[in-house]
Amino acid sequence: MMLTLIVTGAILYLPVLALHVGHRGLIENIHVITGLCLLGPLVLGLAGPWRKQLLTDLRRIDRWRPADFDWFRSIARRKGLARDKFNGGQKIEAAFLGATMVAALITGVIMRFAPSSWITWATGATLVHDALFFGILIAVLAHIAFAVSRPDQLISMFNGRISRSWAKTHARAWLSEIEPTGPAVAGPVPTGAEVNSSATEALRKLDE
Repeated sequence: MMLTLIVTGAILYLPVLALHVGHRGLIENIHVITGLCLLGPLVLGLAGPWRKQLLTDLRRIDRWRPADFDWFRSIARRKGLARDKFNGGQKIEAAFLGATMVAALITGVIMRFAPSSWITWATGATLVHDALFFGILIAVLAHIAFAVSRPDQLISMFNGRISRSWAKTHARAWLSEIEPTGPAVAGPVPTGAEVNSSATEALRKLDE
């Protein structure tokens, strides 16, 4: 959905693309409907069986530790602190995209549905919406570039698992939370595992 918004937004914003593609009304409707549908995954996540894990991850993103600030140092200067499931860069990316998408949704609704008497609001919303478009574009392209350059993490986005060796190197604090007691076990780590008995059971089954 995000890529659809970026592509349709670029067509609507850039005259050269708008002239080549045409069908401005259709493109605008696709852009608006897709933007409104962004709420869908969040609502499903909060209403469905993923609610507990989603809220846990949101709390992780909101919680900053010394290791998160240490991540921004060059590799040679890092202190080797145990990092959580998300590093400092991922937390900033998530917070930025979350805030900009909410602002883009609000300004988009004003642009689309505001009455003619709200012309000043609509003008201001258009300027903010355009600025947000470029911010989101840069953030998403950077995210894709990082993901492509890290095959292990890219694959984990699709299958929900990451190798234990990667977790031990890059997310040691998180691994220690879901690691079962007793002798260390081998196998991939479920990225959605929670810190409870079900996580221990999930890890145990991986080795059977």
